Amino acid sequence: MEERSEFAELRGRQAGAFTRPQALAHGITDKVLLGRRRARQLQRVHQGVYVDFTGPLPWETRMWAAWLSCGPEAALTGPTALRRYGVAGSWRDERIHVALPHSRRVEPKSGVIVTRHRHLSSLVQTSREPPMVRLEVALLVTAAADEDVSRRAAVLFDACRQRRTTPARLLAELDSLPELPGRRILQRILAEAAEGVQSFLEQAYFRRVERAHGLPRARRQVRVVHEGVVVYRDSEYSPYDVIVELDGQAGHLDSASRWRDMTRDNAAATSGKLTLRFGYQLVSEPCLTASQVVAALQFRGWTGTPRPCSPTCPLAP
Repeated sequence: MEERSEFAELRGRQAGAFTRPQALAHGITDKVLLGRRRARQLQRVHQGVYVDFTGPLPWETRMWAAWLSCGPEAALTGPTALRRYGVAGSWRDERIHVALPHSRRVEPKSGVIVTRHRHLSSLVQTSREPPMVRLEVALLVTAAADEDVSRRAAVLFDACRQRRTTPARLLAELDSLPELPGRRILQRILAEAAEGVQSFLEQAYFRRVERAHGLPRARRQVRVVHEGVVVYRDSEYSPYDVIVELDGQAGHLDSASRWRDMTRDNAAATSGKLTLRFGYQLVSEPCLTASQVVAALQFRGWTGTPRPCSPTCPLAP
């Protein structure tokens, strides 16, 4: 009875999943397993891996079953690890991502993506149950696997904006992944994140508007306390009291967010600052955006000369 109680606790920790060796170690024979399968009291998920109920499998149970099927040297990775870490994001990939040492081979498993890494043990946070690669490794692996560069940037920017990690920690971790594809693109994204860029829209403004047109460099994510509330300004040209706010769809659809934005803009106006607000139109019309920012900066005393990005740019002489 004591062995059965310990086995129940084990299954509870593993979301109902267990392996054949675990069952045998607690006195559950193959004959009993077969009988319970026939009686529809349990089901087999992978070779040698079972769950103690029938019907659809919750995500956590599938995660445990996938890890158990790959052995104790395995570690959760990619979007599976990010979901397990609780990183906010749209992790639409329902497949379970598992990393194995480079020398290991396993049979293909339904719903499981297996990747192999050299020196995997040095990338794993073993204090987690089941083991997972470190948060920064999971973020970099997830970003590198996406073909869309804007989504790569979104994965890294979002994690930094959530204060889950920093660009410096991600850049340091990137050195431990020399075989990761797209390293140069990831390095460029993280360098921009280190400059204060925290979203795809901010990245587009930094690259296509500010840098492409020779504007002065703004301070980014400027922390301001207004009536006891902390707000952050996307870009501020401090010597000229010009602020640029960038509104993506996320976070600006509800009334509370709109009210917060208006309060922030009004606070800037009462202190003599001029606020320009742009949305996704700057991606398709960066030159128009630049011309409006230039006009505001020159109105506030900027004596520099903007640089046209092309012969047809409206900032051309």
